[in-house]
Amino acid sequence: MAVSSGMEVIPAAGSRILVAIFAAICWSVGVGGLQNLEINVPSAVLVDETVTLECSWLLEDEEALYSVKWYRGKEEFYRYIPKELPHTRVFPLPGIEVDISRSGARRVVLQQATPAMAGRFRCEVTADAPTFHTEIRSAPLEVVEPPEWGPKLVSDRSWYGVGSNLRATCASPPSYPPVNLTFALNGEEIDIESITHELPPWFKWDPPLKSESTTTERSEDEMNFNVFHDEENLQYLDETYINLHKEEIRRPSKESLRPVYERTGPDNRTPTVGVVSFGVRTEAFERGSLRLTCIANIYNLYAARTELIFDMEQPEVASVLGVRNRSTVPSFIHLWLFGLLMFLWLSGR
Repeated sequence: MAVSSGMEVIPAAGSRILVAIFAAICWSVGVGGLQNLEINVPSAVLVDETVTLECSWLLEDEEALYSVKWYRGKEEFYRYIPKELPHTRVFPLPGIEVDISRSGARRVVLQQATPAMAGRFRCEVTADAPTFHTEIRSAPLEVVEPPEWGPKLVSDRSWYGVGSNLRATCASPPSYPPVNLTFALNGEEIDIESITHELPPWFKWDPPLKSESTTTERSEDEMNFNVFHDEENLQYLDETYINLHKEEIRRPSKESLRPVYERTGPDNRTPTVGVVSFGVRTEAFERGSLRLTCIANIYNLYAARTELIFDMEQPEVASVLGVRNRSTVPSFIHLWLFGLLMFLWLSGR
């Protein structure tokens, strides 16, 4: 060991080489023993759904695994240690309910998603001695609360003429996150004038009536897409939209259509209101009608639509006489008719 004039201790060259070799050995063991850690967390799920969290990795020797830990934020809620009995431990955490019977080293199953479950989930995997090499991966999870019924589309008129201005409002009931609204004119997407999350004072909902009987089930499409019917505005699925996105839209189970949980935190659901306004052109009419569609969707979890059909305004055809002719019939004709009737009546006596 060499000592400088300033009394600073400097390791000899041989010592530095040994330290470097030891560090390289430890690093290579760690990398070779635990690698390719990946996490699989769904970016969004519907409320009340079952959620599966997955964590995968490669180990040269499966027995070299020391522990797997799951966190939401900074709080641990699940731990798996193969050398302990039982292997799994669950720590209470609001919004987290672990299904132990379906959980293990590489998978954790959470029951009945609620808004309180949402957050950033972290998987921490540690190799066994001597390195205790640890790898961490994380991903966010959002819990979607869909609208309780479909969107509503309203306009102040049932017909429009060429050159007139069409203005319509589409509103979707409160949801979290707010729905995304898309407008289409005769199947072609059009620009939206404005999007807000407050209902106009004049807007009235038409929620579907709750059936008193539980024996009659709605069709699968109605159950999956929250479709309802209104006397003045027939609302049904846009088959074109569904066919284009059928691989993306994951249909929820019937049990997930209505929340069954008791809300413990704030209600963050908000409505979504979209407005379109445009001048009506001749080409907007197909067979004398104009079709305006509003589609509401949240990710690939929820989709519903509503539609209005507007007739083309037709000019009124005047009668042969015309209004003015009817109002200017000479008054002496009325007097002549009255006299004739009186004469017939007296003659009959």
